[in-house]
Amino acid sequence: MDPTIIFAIALLLFVALIFSPLGLGGGVLYVPIFLYLLDWSVQESITGSLSLVFMVALGSSLSHKKSGHADTTVANAGRITAIPFALVGTILAGILLDKVGSVGIKILAAAILIFVIERTIARMRKEQSGLEPIPEFEPLKKKYQIGTALAGTASGILGIGGGAILVTLNKSLLKMDAHKAAGTSYQIGSTIVPVALLSHIILDGIFYDLLDSVGLVLVILIPLLAFIFAFSGAKYAIQYLPDKVVTIVFLIAVSLSLIRYFIDFATMI
Repeated sequence: MDPTIIFAIALLLFVALIFSPLGLGGGVLYVPIFLYLLDWSVQESITGSLSLVFMVALGSSLSHKKSGHADTTVANAGRITAIPFALVGTILAGILLDKVGSVGIKILAAAILIFVIERTIARMRKEQSGLEPIPEFEPLKKKYQIGTALAGTASGILGIGGGAILVTLNKSLLKMDAHKAAGTSYQIGSTIVPVALLSHIILDGIFYDLLDSVGLVLVILIPLLAFIFAFSGAKYAIQYLPDKVVTIVFLIAVSLSLIRYFIDFATMI
């Protein structure tokens, strides 16, 4: 097997492990790995990313739910808008690729990451100034569902689970701690990602091309390993990592993803 492919697989599994306690599926890094390391097309990268994000979301969601770090009521409310908008995002991805090319999708991804970083830093500053009361969910339900609709749209367009948006929403709007914000994010992500993935498989029609180029064994084995890595990583983090550490790692991961897109923009100039 090509050393580049072996390195890429190791990197993909490492991302699954590191991202598992963060509420992120890893799509913000999976897509660049497929794009720049394996030279996949944008559509192939999105499909591959969503496959791994789904397995990370399932594994991490299971760990968080078993440990009581998830709000099922909030997750169910968020799914109502997130799921249909994942399909909307998939349709928009096709339109964007046709009209402005991959650069349009990358600009949108960068803009989302900038927003997430700003909100995370603002939240950290508020936490340092003192504890905030946890609000009632019902008065915030409609606003929350607008946010989850945006997360679903981002999932379809960018090949991510929408976790960067969902975690930020859970922390900033609902004042959840880092572990609960992550667990609730994964509960929503584990249902919207399959919609986005199936939509891309049907609309893009590239699944069999990927199967021919990657092989059936790797198509099955890599997502399965991603699930195992994510479950184990989340279980360890819940037991041993404090909220502040999880938040800082989340911020670093998102920032690295943003830097990678900026590097790509610089090469276009």
